[in-house]
Amino acid sequence: MRINREALLKVTQDIDEKAVVARYIDLAEQVFADVLPKLGPFLNLREQELCETVINQIEGVALRLDGGFRGAERKRGIVIPDFYGSDPVDAKLSALLIQGKLPRDVSHRDFLGSILGTGIDRSRVGDIILVDGGAQVVVDRDIATYLIQNLAKVGSVNVEVSEIDPEQIIFGEERVKEIKTTVSSLRLDSVAASGFGMSRTAMTREIKAGRVKLNWQEVTSPSRDVSAGDIISIRGRGRVEVAEVGGTTRKGRIHLTLKRFL
Repeated sequence: MRINREALLKVTQDIDEKAVVARYIDLAEQVFADVLPKLGPFLNLREQELCETVINQIEGVALRLDGGFRGAERKRGIVIPDFYGSDPVDAKLSALLIQGKLPRDVSHRDFLGSILGTGIDRSRVGDIILVDGGAQVVVDRDIATYLIQNLAKVGSVNVEVSEIDPEQIIFGEERVKEIKTTVSSLRLDSVAASGFGMSRTAMTREIKAGRVKLNWQEVTSPSRDVSAGDIISIRGRGRVEVAEVGGTTRKGRIHLTLKRFL
């Protein structure tokens, strides 16, 4: 398909924004050539709006945005063939935890400056969330190992960098829904189905497909037992904590208290 690049670039007069939009037009052309999804750089809110406007005008492709966690501001764009519909596409993102004996007044800018100081381009870095003793950062998966090995200081303070599950990212105040239920057993498929409001059959499919994690580790066995304190997470659906395992009913079902983080 022929793309009228000149007309599409009129969406903005800003030179830097034009460069970003042009990059996404390039990706659309690559999608037409390869019929495969193409990953772009991270976008701020303004850039997301511009790229959505442009890609929506190109027949045959669509734009998805993924920041690695619910509530993300900076998001990576993925240009896909429109026939993909809602099929999952890996955005190739990693979440990192930066920790050290940092001063209380350490800022978002301090972490960003230290990351960029390793030679990483800003377009490969997503949101930076300040937490006690450090920060959580979403990055392009291809640079995660590099940062783990090369980001040694924030300012003058030594830090350690490790990879975490994206579902561990803390953003704002989390809403928690308490669920009191009973299950026939403490099997992962049974407990997770109750926590996420899915059928046991559907949950079994999710587990076998490798989309479910138990205590941040991928597990593919639906019969795996869980216990109080365990965390069950599904990418894009949040996480459930097994808050309490109680006694049994007269029919032998087990009382559970679950916490669904929304």
